[in-house]
Amino acid sequence: MHEEIIGVRDRDIEKKIDLQLQRFLVFYQERYGHDRVSTITKRDVEAWMDHLYPDDPDAPHPFDASTANNHKAHLSKFIGWVKGKAPHLLPKDPTKGVKDFKLPAPEARALNDDQIISLLNICDRLERFHQLKGRRWKGKQAPLKKNARPKRDRAIVFMLLDTGIRREMIVNLNLDQLDPNEPDKLRKSRKAKLLNVQGKGMTLVNKSLSSDLRKALADYIEHERVRDTDENSKALFLTALSIPERRPGGRMHVRSINRILQKIGEWHDAEQNDPERKISPLHPHSLRHTFAFDLSRRTQGNPFVLQEELGHRNERYISTYTRSPEKEKERYGGLLNSDD
Repeated sequence: MHEEIIGVRDRDIEKKIDLQLQRFLVFYQERYGHDRVSTITKRDVEAWMDHLYPDDPDAPHPFDASTANNHKAHLSKFIGWVKGKAPHLLPKDPTKGVKDFKLPAPEARALNDDQIISLLNICDRLERFHQLKGRRWKGKQAPLKKNARPKRDRAIVFMLLDTGIRREMIVNLNLDQLDPNEPDKLRKSRKAKLLNVQGKGMTLVNKSLSSDLRKALADYIEHERVRDTDENSKALFLTALSIPERRPGGRMHVRSINRILQKIGEWHDAEQNDPERKISPLHPHSLRHTFAFDLSRRTQGNPFVLQEELGHRNERYISTYTRSPEKEKERYGGLLNSDD
């Protein structure tokens, strides 16, 4: 199973899959006192699912329904791998016929126009939030904190809004997937793309970039990324070179995206008096949903375009973006500027 998981997905996803399979192993060993895979039955899988998400509402629920379904999906993947390697061990797939738990309709978390405008305003001023503070700098232009990368963070926010790609896709992007990737060409070109962006199910898609995003990427590559590269640096977005625990090559951690957005959301809300304009907690999926609603509006809810751009084949999720969320306002054409 190690060869099936490792090297295909982000390392954090690999760890999650391994952890979920270990949970089944512990459950199975406690149930039978051994771990012989050939004796797994549908009844065992159903019992495990009930253990993860009990039918009794008063019983402890270690996980929510969605996470329990995710556990079963990865167990099914493992069973499929076993059947492919040694079909005699499992003549029948014990996960087949075990139903997923029903989930509530996905909640729309798109930002409205006012929130988008003020968020972009904050992103245009990120440098000042990263400046050193203290009397030493009173009346002076304070330098940025050592590990601050405001141009990188701005480009990440713009990319989420402009393309709707997931955080895992962002951290897995390499510089050579950006065409063009030279700062001057990015600023002057009227077209730029992200090439072969890997989505769910090993799908690949190309993404066109707005002028706002092109300029943000050019600024980051020219002024910040160049300071953080080493001989192993392939990723488009890099962790600051000065951070001791950074990965070899500097590829960012997916949780770093969450921390960046959380902080930007807090800075944004600190300037807002109107509760309706507050956006915290700001998550990557909030910006993905914002992109999706805008795309749905501009394409009259075309499901084929939504599936292609969002990398989703699940009609239940696609339908979320074709109905307006509560208090949804009319959107203008495109979240970021598309013209030079």
